[in-house]
Amino acid sequence: MTLTSALSAANSGLATTARRADIAAGNIANAATPGYVRRTLNVGEIVLSGRGQGVRANGVERAQDLALTRERRQAGASAARADIIAQGSAELFRELGTPGDGYGLFATYQGVETALRELSVTPESTALQNAGVNALGALALEFNELFSIGQNQRITADNAIARTVRDVNAGLHRIAGLNGQISGLGNRSGETAALEDERQRVLDDIAEILPIRIIAKEHGQIDIMTEQGVFLLAGSVQEINFTPAGVIAPGAVYDSNTGALSGLSVAEQNLTPNTSGHFAVTGGTLAGLFSLRDQVAPDFLTGLDTLAADLLTRFSDNSLDPTKTIGEPGLFTDAGGSLDVNNIPGIAGRIRINAALDKSQGGLASNLRDGLGASGGGVVGNADILNNLLGAFTKSSNAPNGSGLLGEHTSVELAAGFSSIIGENRVNADAVATTALARAGVLADAELSLSGVDTDAEMQSLLFIEESYAANARVIQTISEMLDILMQI
Repeated sequence: MTLTSALSAANSGLATTARRADIAAGNIANAATPGYVRRTLNVGEIVLSGRGQGVRANGVERAQDLALTRERRQAGASAARADIIAQGSAELFRELGTPGDGYGLFATYQGVETALRELSVTPESTALQNAGVNALGALALEFNELFSIGQNQRITADNAIARTVRDVNAGLHRIAGLNGQISGLGNRSGETAALEDERQRVLDDIAEILPIRIIAKEHGQIDIMTEQGVFLLAGSVQEINFTPAGVIAPGAVYDSNTGALSGLSVAEQNLTPNTSGHFAVTGGTLAGLFSLRDQVAPDFLTGLDTLAADLLTRFSDNSLDPTKTIGEPGLFTDAGGSLDVNNIPGIAGRIRINAALDKSQGGLASNLRDGLGASGGGVVGNADILNNLLGAFTKSSNAPNGSGLLGEHTSVELAAGFSSIIGENRVNADAVATTALARAGVLADAELSLSGVDTDAEMQSLLFIEESYAANARVIQTISEMLDILMQI
């Protein structure tokens, strides 16, 4: 090897070693940076005329297992969906209450039964009459508040879908821009690594919202499609379309034909979750939000409406109160009117105490004892109507359609059964979420172990780099001394 060749080799070694040192230092500095992927320098040999002339940097490689990344993203999408459903189910269950909580729907049902029972024993008591009316009013108000909670959950989910879709579309445009920047840098992979990290962070955000597939293209660019095969980015962005409802009417459902509630679409393809469409999204935040809007909250509201309609039916029986006009509502009304079996959706939000009992509407608490149509004071000790009302409330009847229950139940048993159903749904949702989150965590840890930064290993690498740098520097110094000697001859 000539002195010139040796000098060239040493200089290339110094340059490569310096580059390795920069990369190792960058790894250490960014060890805790979210989305950062460990870099390594790909080094090759310089060969001229069959002889080694040193080394050169062929590019910077990012430590990434694409198959593991895809699996981790899929698990993250499943966990995101399950977590949203679990949170929504927990909220409804918490607001509904359980038989042992002392508040909520079951407690107000018990309050009505207790008030009617005590008043039937002492019908002349004004205090107990007022207590009975207050218990009935509390039950109606509880239905109204629970209905509002269920409706608000639907509206909140619908608005969240709109925001999430905007985030996805913005992310797609960001990736399209990063594609252009990466392609423009060509083979200067050391300069593209940071852009690829940024692109991966955006991809991770999108993948949590809906499952995606990544298709690698030339010049470092990528295309994106949903798991079901609809392109979201194919050179240009194909935006997801969604129109928020603003207001959701009671009982409104998604229907691609009526458009009462919006679904998801890309061009002519229907991506709406929880539908039978071939391209329906099955995981991610969007699927969870659609489940809240179209399944979890509606099932809760349907149960409430069923129980509210059952109350109106029980107390509207004309045989209970001889003073009541036939066909008129009983203790409870549908916004002041009788029950319309063709207009059940939303009745939990419309249920009211009969105006004949409501003091704010000119009613009298004594009408609970004397009858809703009483024109004057009744017999103070007569508990016949009260016993009839109590009997209707405690009578075991076939569970109404939509309650999710079977067999015969009293009013209080219906409330308890409904609480149990919602509680079981919450438990199941929690179990699914726990399993999904655990799997996503395991895969995230596995990916981190492969692509993350081990600072101890990087520090050890720096020691070897230092030794390599010193060796190349020593070669250059030796060649310099040899050249000085030659110049003096």
